[in-house]
Amino acid sequence: MNEKGFRVFLTESDRVPKNLSPEAVLFNIEAVRDFEEYLAVRGVERSAEETVEEDVDGYVRFLADKGQAVEERLIALFRYARFAANKKVEIAILRLLDGISVLDQLSETIRQLLGESKRKAVFDGIELPKLGDSSEGWHVITHRFMSQLEANVDQATCRDILLTGPHAGPPEWYEEERQAYLRSKNIDEFLKTRHEMAVETLTKHMEEDTLFFNQEINQDVVDFVRSNEEIMGGIRNGEIIYETKIPYMAQEYLRETDETMRRYYYCHCPWVREAVRTGRRISPTFCYCSAGYHKKPWEVILGKPLKAKVLSSVLKGDDFCRFAIQIPKLANANL
Repeated sequence: MNEKGFRVFLTESDRVPKNLSPEAVLFNIEAVRDFEEYLAVRGVERSAEETVEEDVDGYVRFLADKGQAVEERLIALFRYARFAANKKVEIAILRLLDGISVLDQLSETIRQLLGESKRKAVFDGIELPKLGDSSEGWHVITHRFMSQLEANVDQATCRDILLTGPHAGPPEWYEEERQAYLRSKNIDEFLKTRHEMAVETLTKHMEEDTLFFNQEINQDVVDFVRSNEEIMGGIRNGEIIYETKIPYMAQEYLRETDETMRRYYYCHCPWVREAVRTGRRISPTFCYCSAGYHKKPWEVILGKPLKAKVLSSVLKGDDFCRFAIQIPKLANANL
């Protein structure tokens, strides 16, 4: 383990959260050290830099069996994989963490909004996956969840629950965007800047050969995003901002000719992605969860609760996912 280099990465890199506390830095270092000890005890002659996906899978099971916190240690290993440019392990850990807590959080939202008896009715017979379980079967759980949710609440309430954006993260994730908006002359200037910054970010990932979340970026992807200001930016028409999602696996999406597989490569959601490929019908209302993800930054940027609508989604059979976020009339919007 390159402890010195990792410490610098944790405190200075723009690829980890800013201002990690000394305690958090120490925890990350100790978690990677613990992982290497786990490998050594099992006779695995690989360092943390050289680790492979099977090592991570075994470590997750080991931690779970001991009743130790798995997610926090996986995040530390993810950061080390990012530091060591071990992209295969970086992607493997992202897939383990991606969306794992969504239904847990929706369960709590239903309890808070509608009460425990309604929560039990919606989740009757549903066993939620544990961290480390493959996401290939999650779409079966989602099918049952949506069937029972829609049987117990009306469509408006169903959408409101999903629009809470359980995977959108805390407000501080979007504070930098809020400050950029406050510096802008009007919201349209901010939208243009937001999209330009996104293209710059993707270009940087391409030039530095680093991952943008789960995917490698090439010039085709950069050009694709640059050509559509709704992707990672937004276009305003009156009091509506329109956003289109970037494909989850953009290179594969752009190369693919089969319509079903294009939609599969497009879909970000591990809870429904396999349904897109296999044809299992899941209520497309579930995509309001994704709309909530797109709505959340704007609520932080504008400092107000907002409404959003799904205009199209690959779960419905569309070619892309597109959302409308309703904003208040703003003094600086040139409305």
